[in-house]
Parts: sequence; structure tokens; C-alpha cells
Amino acid sequence: MVNILSVVFPLYIYPSSCSSSATAPSCAWYPFFQSIVANPSVTFNIVINPNSGPGSPYSYPNDDWKSVLSYANSLNNTQLIGYVDSNPTNIPVSTYKPQIQTYKNWANFTGKDIHVDGIFVDDMAYSASSKKYYTTFASNIKSVWSSAPSQPAPYIMMNPGQPIECSFYSNVDSIVSFEDYYSNLSKAPFIKAPYTNCPRYKQAIIIHDFNGTALDQQQICDDMGQTFRVGNLFITSAIQDDATQQNPYDKVPPLLQQFAGSVKATNSWILAHPQWYSDI
Repeated sequence: MVNILSVVFPLYIYPSSCSSSATAPSCAWYPFFQSIVANPSVTFNIVINPNSGPGSPYSYPNDDWKSVLSYANSLNNTQLIGYVDSNPTNIPVSTYKPQIQTYKNWANFTGKDIHVDGIFVDDMAYSASSKKYYTTFASNIKSVWSSAPSQPAPYIMMNPGQPIECSFYSNVDSIVSFEDYYSNLSKAPFIKAPYTNCPRYKQAIIIHDFNGTALDQQQICDDMGQTFRVGNLFITSAIQDDATQQNPYDKVPPLLQQFAGSVKATNSWILAHPQWYSDI
């Protein structure tokens, strides 16, 4: 089957006013759910981050979180991925493994389906010296997921924010090979050798500070899906500015609905012309 684009949502917005209904316009996640429901043919990988991780170890999330997680799981085109920090290689196994176990345990909650499908490892600083740390990190995610009661294999996404050696991709399902300003996209390393030989469908592209039009956004989707053949994409006009503590992932992108529709349009074109798009 030909590879098509999925959306990755680094959704770091607290789901305020969602406890009674995740589908009410007052729910903070309502715009994101609108885009998911309107585009059932697109897969949305939602990165959740209750508190720089799952929150209190071995506990369940509060009612706001339960509401949005259960609603997301009721949709056929979503995956929930739990945020875990690696603070480049400084978080020990004794700290991050209980967080992974906590996310996994959410599948045991009986009131609602709040299971999580995988883990997102942030602050990845990949190098020859850190390769073993991240290989072990991925192995620990898999071992937790396979422990009783076992669950389907976890979806593992790691975020170095830049390309890394191709050999590491065998450990994970997705690597964020670009997380940067829109202005830097045209000279991004991931579109150049030797990284063009890494598995394209396992690459995720996260673009912030986008200042173009809806047409420009469609062009990016077409380029990422049709030319560069990446697997996951997110575009937001929200600003990244550490000096003013502006986080691009705690706001609703103004062009959110158009973005989701653009991914759908790109995929429709690819699926209509599979002979032009061999799997990479």
C-alpha cells in the first residue's frame, strides 16, 4: 500500500471545560476534534502531555482528561501518544519507566476507554555516545507494553528535531527529523543527503511560526506528502520564543481546519495516482 500523510498533534493545551463533554464548543480541544471528525480518512497522532508526562505515577488522569481521551479513542482515525521527557539523556530509567507504566495502566480504567497507544520521547539529543541510552529507552517502552496484561505494540515517536543516522529508525515508528521555524524549511537537512535515504514514512515534520497563506500551507502538505514522502506533519502559525515563554503547541492554529483538509487533499491525490508514489 502506498504511504500517505498522517497528522501529528503536539496537543499541549490543557483540556479545560471538557469534563462534561469533549464535543461542546466550550471544550478547549473542540477545534481539534472538529478537524479530526471532518477528515475521517486522515490518521491523527495526538501527543498528550498532562504534566511533562502523565502526572502522578500509577494514577489515572482527572475528569477533563478522561473526557477527551475517551472521545478521541471513540474515533477510528486517532492514536494517543503519551509525552515523556528525556532531558537529553539525563532522565534515568527509574524515573521515565514509571511514567511509561502509568500511561500503559490507563488501559485498565473501567469507566471509560482512556488507553494510550504509544509514547513520544522529547528532548532527544542523539549522538554516538547517546545511542545506547535511546536504544534502551525504546526497548523499555516495548517491554512495559508487553508486560501483563499485554497490549498491542506501542507506537514510538522520538524527537531529536533534526535528522539522525538511518540505522536508529529500526527502533521506533517515527522520528521528528524537523522541528523548526517555517523560514528554515527550505534549507532543512532532512531533505538533503544522506538523510534522504532514511525511511521517509518514519519521518515527522513539525513546523511552527508559519506565516503563509492557506495556499502556502497546501503546498507544504503536497511537498511533504508527494515529494519528500514523510509520514507525519504538523503546521502552526503559533510562535516559538523562549525569551517570552511562548510555546507554539499550547494554542489552536488559526489555519487548523484548512491544514487538516490540506492533508486530506494531498492524500487523495497520492491515492488516486499510486503509480507515481512508490513506498519509501
